[in-house]
Amino acid sequence: MQRQLKLSDSILTRSRKNKIISHLTTARLLLFGFLLIILIGTLLLLLPFSTKKDKSINFIDALFTATSATCVTGLSVTPTAGTFSTFGQIVILVLIQIGGLGFMTFTSFFYSMLGKKLTLRRRLTMSEEMSQNSMQGLKSIAIKIMILALGAETIGIVFLTIGFCIQGVPFGTSLWYGLFHSVSAFCNAGFDIVSVTGVSLVDYNNNYLILITLALLIGFGGLGFIALVDVFEHKKFSKWSLHTKVVVVMTLALTFGGAFIFWLAERKNPDTIGNMSLLGQWVNCYFHSVSNRTAGFACIPVDKMRNLSISLSMALMFIGAAPGSTGGGIKVTTLYILIAYVIATLKQKKEYVVDKKSIGTNILAKASSTVLLAMFILFISAMLIFTAENNKGTENLLMLIYEQISAYSTCGLSMGVTSKMSTLSKLVIIIDMYLGRIGAFTFFMSFAKSNREISKIKYPEANINV
Repeated sequence: MQRQLKLSDSILTRSRKNKIISHLTTARLLLFGFLLIILIGTLLLLLPFSTKKDKSINFIDALFTATSATCVTGLSVTPTAGTFSTFGQIVILVLIQIGGLGFMTFTSFFYSMLGKKLTLRRRLTMSEEMSQNSMQGLKSIAIKIMILALGAETIGIVFLTIGFCIQGVPFGTSLWYGLFHSVSAFCNAGFDIVSVTGVSLVDYNNNYLILITLALLIGFGGLGFIALVDVFEHKKFSKWSLHTKVVVVMTLALTFGGAFIFWLAERKNPDTIGNMSLLGQWVNCYFHSVSNRTAGFACIPVDKMRNLSISLSMALMFIGAAPGSTGGGIKVTTLYILIAYVIATLKQKKEYVVDKKSIGTNILAKASSTVLLAMFILFISAMLIFTAENNKGTENLLMLIYEQISAYSTCGLSMGVTSKMSTLSKLVIIIDMYLGRIGAFTFFMSFAKSNREISKIKYPEANINV
């Protein structure tokens, strides 16, 4: 009798466990995984030895910093160098690395090193995290991602250390600066530890070695790991997948197009690049255009830019980087798909064909949903922030919108108002950063009930005027 009771209890426990697991979809695992990392990071940053002796932070500021680091955003309510001790900076660096490469990539890599097989659920979650449609070869992809990331960051450390030494920084400090900023740049995080006042890299805008090295690291990280692996395995453009071709072409167009417009707008502005040489102007405009896409390093004072530059900056932040990358935004592929279908519609074509492949309506639906959900989140967030900050004057509305777009796109560029925000506004920004890293589409999909049954009933198409 006692044996039967134990057996029945075991069956009941197993059924409850299976029921819980069945509710943990891949999207929900990503949500809870990132949330767990953020909470652990928050608790570590609240430790007394995480901050400098004369500094301390409250729970909201620790949560804000941990979220910003894990979601590779770079927005901060307090200067990283002036507030956090070496231990605190190491915690931030680890959060950046895990958040940038993805916690599933890390766990899958270590599973592979230990010789263990990836379970179906682990492969599903990893493919969702990397925006990969196929689950084939995920084990080898995880290893290649780690090799590429660590290789790029190591090269970055060498050049950045030289760059900081040229600036007159002692070698030991230069090496630590090189390590921190190399990881921060490749992961598109935008955290820096060279400014105790929070002006980022403005004091280093004449050091071209540092700016170009950081820009290249940001660019590689923003291409996306699937595209990077494709580029390194197939040297010729013709052999790249359509995804890689779109990512590379769109990235180059946005980067250099943005740099040119920034130069046109700021070349006579003495508060930004007006007093620099022509070479200095172009290097800083190129760096700013790259950083605008999701990195968040500032080489010129953002709040001193012309209105055209600020508008372009918000547009580039909203677009962001590539799928499966360390960057955020709605992604360059989403923009390409929408532009392609606009052109096809104007030409009265029912489908858009590129590289002998048709872009299906499912991809169009996902791209449209991504943009609409992003705009919905930004609109709701703006209403909440405007309400919380309504006593600070209408002149700050543009700054608040800029800060909010920067948070959702996980860019991190700031006009200097984040630290002055109320607790409610900071919480809204925290949620924006979290949703921006997870992706609005993934977030809302995690709460929607999937209907995998294919209906045999076909309804006539509705005729709605647009």
